[in-house]
Amino acid sequence: MNTLKFLHLTDTHILQDYQKSEIKMLDRPHENPTDQLVNVLKYANTIQPALDFILISGDLVHEGGVEDYRYFKQLIEEHTTLPVYVALGNHDVTEAFWEGYANQVNCSENLYYEKTFLGYRMIVLDSSHDKSGAGLIDHEQLNWLEEVLKTPAQKTTFIVVHHPLAVGEVDGIHSLGNSHELMNVIKNTDVTAVLSGHTHQNKLTQFNDLLLSTAEGTSFGVELSDEMMHITTKTGFNLCTLNENGMAIQMMTIPIQQKKISSIDLKSVIPS
Repeated sequence: MNTLKFLHLTDTHILQDYQKSEIKMLDRPHENPTDQLVNVLKYANTIQPALDFILISGDLVHEGGVEDYRYFKQLIEEHTTLPVYVALGNHDVTEAFWEGYANQVNCSENLYYEKTFLGYRMIVLDSSHDKSGAGLIDHEQLNWLEEVLKTPAQKTTFIVVHHPLAVGEVDGIHSLGNSHELMNVIKNTDVTAVLSGHTHQNKLTQFNDLLLSTAEGTSFGVELSDEMMHITTKTGFNLCTLNENGMAIQMMTIPIQQKKISSIDLKSVIPS
């Protein structure tokens, strides 16, 4: 039985200097987002023979510039030899990503592509299009996806997109803004799973025959209570295994003391 195994990370929010940013509260000794990413990459090395690649589903860098993306790439190259595939999130700066990470100057195109491993197809979409909390898959990508899905993969297909789909029990202002359009393209195809991030909360749901997995952020956690959003040290990632029986998701927690870092009054940031 051919088995595909990979780590799904998300929301790394890397910066060279956190103290000059709006997320300076995350710059804790040995526990800032950079330290967290390095810890996960080191873990990947310990189980590397069993892994095929690492996936990072958006918010790679937090509103950073070219040098921040170069720093992000440097961290990856220094701490793992595994292939790393990325998506973009709403806090990514597209032009800076292309120049700093992909080494392509003056490029502002969306980042979407497909890769096939052992007969399993991964399709990465770019929902960072409008840089909002809701996100959007533009019609150019939807048309491309529709054409790609006309030909089934040898085994099965899974999709990666930063914003989770508003499907079934998953809903709210942080879900993909045009989830229904994406679902219309996916239905009656060989897509069996959608992997996302963005919410910094781990959630695993099933909608009809579609597995929806939202991974914990590696940079910080989020807890919602009444009308407050609490930023916490709860961080993690997922170990994904895909074979003929489907996809299995193992939720992994980065072992640090869990505590609240700060709180945000949602009434002050969300229009009524």
